[in-house]
Formats: sequence, C-alpha cells, structure tokens
Amino acid sequence: MGKDHTLYSLVDGVVEFRKRRDNRSFVSVVALEEEVAAAK
Repeated sequence: MGKDHTLYSLVDGVVEFRKRRDNRSFVSVVALEEEVAAAK
C-alpha cells in the first residue's frame, strides 16, 4: 500500500470490495481466467 493508500495489483483482474465482521473493509483482486491458466 502506498503512502496515500494506493493499492497495487500484481495480476490483471476484477477488484472486489467487501465489508466483513466489525464493519471492516477488505479488497481483493479476482484474477482473469487467462492469468490463472498461464500460471499453471
């Protein structure tokens, strides 16, 4: 995470924002199918 809370992803994909317990925010990147296939 950068100084201004910038997030960097190492793979191309779709960003998901979720609220979990205690109303905490979580961010994840769901990799594109092409990236998953290339990694195998």
